[in-house]
Amino acid sequence: MLSTLKLTWQKLAWSSCLSLLLHFTFFWMVAAASFSGYIGKWGMRDNTARFSLEAMLDASADRPFVYRQLLPMLANGAARLVPERIQARVAEKLNPAKVYTKTSAAANPALGFRYVVVYYLSFLSLLGSLLLLHCIALDAGVGRLAALIAPAVLSLGFPYLQTIGGYFYDTAELLFFSLAYLLVSRRRIAWFFAILAPATLNKESFFFYIITLLPLLLAAYPRRKALAIAAAALLVSGLVNAAVKLHYAGAGGAPVELHLGDNLAAYLSLRTYSQMELTYGIMGPRQAFVPTLLLIATVFARGWRASPGEVRQHMLLAAAVNLPLFVLFAAVAELRNLSLMFVGFAIVIGKALEAEPAKPLP
Repeated sequence: MLSTLKLTWQKLAWSSCLSLLLHFTFFWMVAAASFSGYIGKWGMRDNTARFSLEAMLDASADRPFVYRQLLPMLANGAARLVPERIQARVAEKLNPAKVYTKTSAAANPALGFRYVVVYYLSFLSLLGSLLLLHCIALDAGVGRLAALIAPAVLSLGFPYLQTIGGYFYDTAELLFFSLAYLLVSRRRIAWFFAILAPATLNKESFFFYIITLLPLLLAAYPRRKALAIAAAALLVSGLVNAAVKLHYAGAGGAPVELHLGDNLAAYLSLRTYSQMELTYGIMGPRQAFVPTLLLIATVFARGWRASPGEVRQHMLLAAAVNLPLFVLFAAVAELRNLSLMFVGFAIVIGKALEAEPAKPLP
C-alpha cells in the first residue's frame, strides 16, 4: 500500500500539471519582485499631471502619453460592468497605496477600482511575458534551466532599465512583443493579426516592432507571402495608430517629443556614464552606467553566435529600427525605450548562460 502511494505520488509530482504549477509559481514570484521594484521606484506616476494615471483614465493626459489607452480603457470598461459594491471592496482590499507611498491616486474614491484594475493588469502583463519568453527561449533551442533563468534575469533587470521613468504600459508592451514573436515564429498568423489593434493601442511602438519580425516570417514562409503578411500587419497597425492620433489631436503636448539635441550632448558627457539611483531600495546604476553597458556587452559576447540565425537577424533589424528612434525621441539614456530588442535579448541571455569558452587554436 505504501509503495503504491509512493509510486502514485512520484508520477503526480512529475506530471505536466504540477510542472506547469512550478513554472507558474516561479515566474509569479519573479514578476512580483520585479513589479515591486518598478512600483517602489516610480509608482503609477500619480504626481505628474501631464501623464498621471488619473489623467490617463479620463483621457486628459498630454500627447504622446494619452495615445496609450489600452489598459485605461479596459479599466473604464470594467468599472461600467462591475457593481459598485464589488468595486468598493476591491479598491479597499487590493489598493497598493497601503504599501507603496508613490501610489496615491486611490485617495480619490472614484478612481480606486479602476486604479487597481490598471495596476494588476500591468502586473499580469509582466507575468504573461515571462511565460511567453520561456516558450520562446525553448523554441530557440535554449536548455530547460536557462530558459527559466533568462526571462527571470530580464524581468529582474527591468526596473534598472526604467531610468528617467517607468510606466504601467511598459509591461503590456513587453507582453505584446513576446506574444507577437511567439505567434509569428509558430505560424499562428491569424492570431497575430488579432492582437495588432490592442497591441498598437497599448503603445505605438508596436508598429515598428512588426518590422523586426520580418526574419521570422521569411524563415517560415516564401518571400512574397512573408512580405505580404508584414505589409498587411503594418497597414492595420498604422491605421489604428492614425485613428488614435486623430482622436486625441486636440490633447495637450505634441505627437512626439524630440530629444535629439539633449541626447547628443549627454552622450558626449562622461557624467552620463557614471550616475546612480535607488532601485529595489538599494543604490544601483542609472542611465547608461558603464558597468551596465559592460554586462550587456558580455551577454552578447557569450550568447550571440550560439543564437539561431533568425534571432540574430531579428536583433539586428530591431537595433537598426530602435537605435535611431531611441536617439531621436527617448529621454537621455532612457533604456526602457530599447524595448524592440528585449525579446531577442532574452534569447541571447539564455544562450549566454549555456555558453562554453571558445577553445584556443592549437
